Amino acid sequence: MVVSVPLPEPIVWRISKVEGLNSPGVIHFTLYQDLWNDHTDVIETNEGGKVIGMWADLLKESNLPSNTTPTTPPQEYGDYAEITYSGTKPHLKVNGSYKTITLTYYSTQTDTVDQTPGEWSYLIDDTDVSDLVKVLETDSPNTIKVKFIGDEEYLGKVLTIKNTRDNIIAEKQFEIVSL
Repeated sequence: MVVSVPLPEPIVWRISKVEGLNSPGVIHFTLYQDLWNDHTDVIETNEGGKVIGMWADLLKESNLPSNTTPTTPPQEYGDYAEITYSGTKPHLKVNGSYKTITLTYYSTQTDTVDQTPGEWSYLIDDTDVSDLVKVLETDSPNTIKVKFIGDEEYLGKVLTIKNTRDNIIAEKQFEIVSL
């Protein structure tokens, strides 16, 4: 939640505990200060530029459509790709375990699609961070295992895992979290 005046980087708080108290209608919230995340937090303004709302984690993956819904296919080709992941949340833990990433190609024109993957890339703020990602190949050519090996300075950042083959681009965003 955002409890701040509209600063360039507002102060945000994460609710860590909710307790109902003995008095009816009284709830005790425990908060801890968090970091503003330009990738998921939003400052909403009206046409005159006045701040009318500030939203924490509005653009977070859990608030967006399910990760199993394929992306919209490019109209001129009819082919598109989707990245899915193991686990319930789209996040990678600093020095945590590996997350399985799978790339699947689809076609709106044919039943069979070449499943050979393109080139993988790893970006934070549109900067290549391949040196912060350890990748293991698997028996399937379109499945990899990824581990984030950067340190705590990346907490709250968003790692974009992208695969590019010809004109087909698939990407998925993963929040960097602590263990």
